[in-house]
Amino acid sequence: MKAFDRAVPLYRELLAAQSRKLTGDDPDRANTLTSLGQCLLKAGKPADAEPVFRECLAIHDKKQPEDWRRFNTQSLLGGSLLGQQKYAEAEPLLLAGYEGLKQREAKIDAYFKVRLPEAAERLVQLYDTWGQKDKADEWRKQLEQVKAAAKPPDKP
Repeated sequence: MKAFDRAVPLYRELLAAQSRKLTGDDPDRANTLTSLGQCLLKAGKPADAEPVFRECLAIHDKKQPEDWRRFNTQSLLGGSLLGQQKYAEAEPLLLAGYEGLKQREAKIDAYFKVRLPEAAERLVQLYDTWGQKDKADEWRKQLEQVKAAAKPPDKP
């Protein structure tokens, strides 16, 4: 069993514990949903990740509509649709998620700056798998620019 597969039930347990203490729209719950969804994506389960990201996005829309995490979630939701080959549904989410992150780049903590290149990588993947080479090449250039600017700090 892969590490991400092992993490999924742990995040589900954490969500259950949070539901006893937090309201359903608490931003801490959204953070846990994001982590769960990312594990599901990395475990190769994009269809399972989709409803998790939709729930997370609903929380952000209600509680933190202008926070960078909302746009990261939007991009991750697009990534879950991309993983299901729902390219036309994924594209607007991926584009809006990237643009929202880019506009809020200065407000993203240094450790999380990696979220912007991750969002750009999803756009490259979208256009590559969708057969739109010119758009994929444009996003590769953008990806190289944001990667250079988003090096995470060294861990202590």
